[in-house]
Amino acid sequence: MITAKQAEHSLCIVTSADLIMINRHRIIALVITFFTTLFTLSVFFYLSVIPSESLESDYYSDEFSGSDHYQYHHGGEAGFWGNYNKANLEEWKIWLGLSDGRDRKTEARKIRQLGELFHQRFNITEGRFARTLNAPALERLAHCIETNTCGKDEEKVVILASFHFNNAMTGGTSGEDIWAKSTLDAFTSLNYTLLYTFESMDTLTLYQGLSDKVQTILWEGNQLDASISLKRFGCIKTTDYQEGVPLEKSFTFHFWQGPANPLGRQFTLSPENYTLFNKGGEGNHYLGYSIESRCKAVSLPSSRHHRGMALGKYANYFNTSSSEWVWGKEDILGKAISSMPASEETGEKFEMIATGGHDDDKTGKHEDMYKGITNLGKLPQQEWYQTLASSKFLLGVGKPNMSPSPYDALCFGVPFINPIMSWNHSDPEDWTKWHTQHDALRPYGAPYVYHVQKENGDQLREAMQAALDNPITSYIPPPMTKESVKQRHRTLVETDWKPFAMAAVKSLYTDKDKEFPYLIV
Repeated sequence: MITAKQAEHSLCIVTSADLIMINRHRIIALVITFFTTLFTLSVFFYLSVIPSESLESDYYSDEFSGSDHYQYHHGGEAGFWGNYNKANLEEWKIWLGLSDGRDRKTEARKIRQLGELFHQRFNITEGRFARTLNAPALERLAHCIETNTCGKDEEKVVILASFHFNNAMTGGTSGEDIWAKSTLDAFTSLNYTLLYTFESMDTLTLYQGLSDKVQTILWEGNQLDASISLKRFGCIKTTDYQEGVPLEKSFTFHFWQGPANPLGRQFTLSPENYTLFNKGGEGNHYLGYSIESRCKAVSLPSSRHHRGMALGKYANYFNTSSSEWVWGKEDILGKAISSMPASEETGEKFEMIATGGHDDDKTGKHEDMYKGITNLGKLPQQEWYQTLASSKFLLGVGKPNMSPSPYDALCFGVPFINPIMSWNHSDPEDWTKWHTQHDALRPYGAPYVYHVQKENGDQLREAMQAALDNPITSYIPPPMTKESVKQRHRTLVETDWKPFAMAAVKSLYTDKDKEFPYLIV
């Protein structure tokens, strides 16, 4: 008879044996899992390094195609894997996610050949620096495609066919160049591949070599006109020349208000949102620009001089006999300058400065711009920024129209005095009826922008005094922030514009019984 204590001891022995058996089974299971995983990974690795038939045909030259070495490597007719060593193997790799089915080596080779062809056909001459950037851009594109390492949107190509993009990289300071610099910054931040052209044929060459990857072409207006005029040789896509550049991918880089594209306003890019202040809301495609990056790269002074700065780089802007001069023939501006008191904080006498004009070839003396204004002459851009940022306001004199400089001023914390050239006399406060030096700034008021009627001395003095008494911090209009501009550039490149192009053809041509000789499909 087994006692209770003996039964308990026997139970413990059974339990220990069971535990030992369970541990053995677990070890066996782990070993099986390990070797199964190792085998699976080995198969995946083998499949991943076996090239597809299309790659092999490029890799092995014709002189080895009939040799024993070639037959041995491929295992004769069927190969070690039988028929799976060719098309079926590639299908397996695609199914397993080890291949996307693209012949990447061939794609990369064609892009490199395009780079060589472009270099042979189009010389890099003085004034066309941007062409030097095409070869490395094409090589980066070829390499990332070949190695399947392209970053997000890197395979989206934008062709920049306006000389202003070249100017933007070589120190150009015109309004168009500043706009172009912002566009370059936006496209670069979006990781698009950028290529640069100057003529119709170099644009056509790059498009034909990369047609499936080209998303957008930004043309200078006269270059697009020249391309359109090449009807005999072909440049724009037509029924008879379907290899041409598609018009629905062609946008005109145009600083001013009128349409400058065969497809009208929506395909004419604009630096300002003219739809906000044109009758009927008409306006070109607002792309816009930002001066945020370059402005924030400038070290702002710790204090400002007790002075204002006149906007205008040419002496003829200050010609009092010109119909475009806004401060009258009665020396309204001179009287306003002389009426400004000295600084209460420092005692510094008020001064009005300008930066521009021509220097005397013999003496180097700066050209006189206007009585009572000290002309500092033309300044390098960075020095000009510092001079503006050290002033207490920027004064418009009627020209230049729609200059980026008032935006620079606001970003530096410097108010702008914006002359009103015409207004509704029965309702002078209705800014939608104003015509000003900078219409895009009409919605903004004091203390950032002071709007002053031309030849109104009282308003001018009040605005100058208010700007001196009410300093501002840096201000960037919301549509001009880097992020806002970046998103509009993304929309430009990634929108399918064919429906819009077809609608434009209907409204501008078909409905008016006009011929449209180009092809949009």
